[in-house]
Amino acid sequence: MAPIERVFRPRIRSLAEHKPIWWKDAVLYEIFVPSFKDTNGDGYGDLRGVTEKLKYISDLGVKVIWLSPIFDSPMYDMGYDIANYYKINPLYGKMEDFDNLLEEAHRQGLRIILDIALNHTSIKHDWFKKSVAAHKGAANGFKDFYIWGDPIIGEDGKKRPPSNWASVFEGCMWEWVPEISKYYLHVFGKEQPDLNWENPDVRKELWKVLRFWLNKGVDGFRLDAINCTSKVHNEDLSPARPGVPTASGWPDAPITTPEKFPQKANEMFANGPRSHEYLREMHEQVFAHYDALTLGEMSCGITPELGVNFISREKSNRQLDLILHFEHVELDCVDGDKWILRDWELSELKGSVAKWQLGMADAGGWDTIWMENHDQPRGLSRFCNKAKVNRDHAAKLLAMWMFTLQGTVIMFQGQELGMTNPEEFSEETIRDIETRIYWNATHANPDGVDPENLEIVKKAIMTKTRDAARIPIPWDQDTATSGGFTHHLTKPWLPAHPHFPDVCAETQRHNPSSVWSFYRDIILLREQHPTLVYGTWQLVDEPHASVFAYTRTQGREIYLVVLNFSDELIEWQLPKTHSCLIEFDEEINRQTADSGNAM
Repeated sequence: MAPIERVFRPRIRSLAEHKPIWWKDAVLYEIFVPSFKDTNGDGYGDLRGVTEKLKYISDLGVKVIWLSPIFDSPMYDMGYDIANYYKINPLYGKMEDFDNLLEEAHRQGLRIILDIALNHTSIKHDWFKKSVAAHKGAANGFKDFYIWGDPIIGEDGKKRPPSNWASVFEGCMWEWVPEISKYYLHVFGKEQPDLNWENPDVRKELWKVLRFWLNKGVDGFRLDAINCTSKVHNEDLSPARPGVPTASGWPDAPITTPEKFPQKANEMFANGPRSHEYLREMHEQVFAHYDALTLGEMSCGITPELGVNFISREKSNRQLDLILHFEHVELDCVDGDKWILRDWELSELKGSVAKWQLGMADAGGWDTIWMENHDQPRGLSRFCNKAKVNRDHAAKLLAMWMFTLQGTVIMFQGQELGMTNPEEFSEETIRDIETRIYWNATHANPDGVDPENLEIVKKAIMTKTRDAARIPIPWDQDTATSGGFTHHLTKPWLPAHPHFPDVCAETQRHNPSSVWSFYRDIILLREQHPTLVYGTWQLVDEPHASVFAYTRTQGREIYLVVLNFSDELIEWQLPKTHSCLIEFDEEINRQTADSGNAM
């Protein structure tokens, strides 16, 4: 039997099938506040610095600003360890500075969303202190605000944690508190205890926090690690979620690394049995009453099939508006371990993008399009590093790719300048707690450090450290002020990129062929052509090893996007299976001409 040839047919939809919503049309721009603009000379960016640069953002064409956490914090994890949800971090200014920023942003037609961690707090938070006090006997109502567990006593009389779950950052997910003889659970760092979302009083307090900021006028939230709020108990185990029940009530995760006690436990703390229940309640109690965006971070095994359930538009099942998924930025690692590097092929990127573009659209969802942020290295270094191509050309290719996919586009500061990872390793410049933990673990071997392994670790850090994208923004070429980021007598909290004069904003804004100008132009192009926002997405020439091609179709309008991801010139022809694209274009032209004659 002859093989069946798959023939392309444009999937045509009318614009009426998509209800325009501001967060679908808009481009989001993440600002990592400590690295954006320092106005008081302490080496850290601040809120006044953001206010000062609002026109820069507006000129780019961005409509929504996502601010990294600005709440009071000891900064163990750069603000993702919150000590007070109602207070501004003194490093960044005062509440008055935020109010001024919000007012000026709105005056310029910009919206502001805040990054907030609701899964966990800092150990410095009053809630945690009161919870410890309650376990000592204080009657304060905070005893069950966090997840506490008793030790399991083995046959040998030795104690062990309630379960064998490995923390995302280091070691076991359970931290012992000797003064009360209990463990607390922390998905991330030991300074970040997880809140007990099973306690309705905890949820009520979090809803109060959200309302406080929404009533101030903020336009939404990026919800950090929001799919980690529901943990698995013994009774939640199933063939789809295997584990071993324990006497503590918290099951052990399956053994994958026998030489260690802590085991990878994504299935135990992510996308748990009550996740949807909690988010439905959050929507009903809070967001149903505001015109605000909810952008949920979804790591640890989220799929399109799982993802669409979080962003249902059904009134009875409303939870979130958008989710952030990570499959496309995990192609270069092994089994989700960011520090174990692997090479990837363009076919894998195509497959990942196609899975999410089609999976979300077919289920009535809406995708998010991004390639770098505060937790990820620079997109240029990740997606175009293997080819020794011109940096500007590669940056423009990635911009074209992002802005012609279907979904809400999310940029990270400096992306519009074509910033890359630093090319050299320096232990002295490690600021990220996750990277510091990984580096220290390399030196923990009592037999000494293997030089070969050390080089592998250095390469992994240069490739994947979160510090890479957190380098201060270069506003100008002034080396004395780290590119206009801070004062001339101040050392920035993280060193400036060694090549910052080549990519600074001041130079690029006056160059019509610069990366910055390309971003401005393509943002405008997307704004002027709804097909690039709402049009149906379909992959073209899937087998090609170097070309990423696809179409965007809306009614009588169709775009063909062809991107060469290699560093060589390539002759490319439209596959015969897609020859109807030409016929489709000719038919539209004929119908348009006939319509014009009839008029």
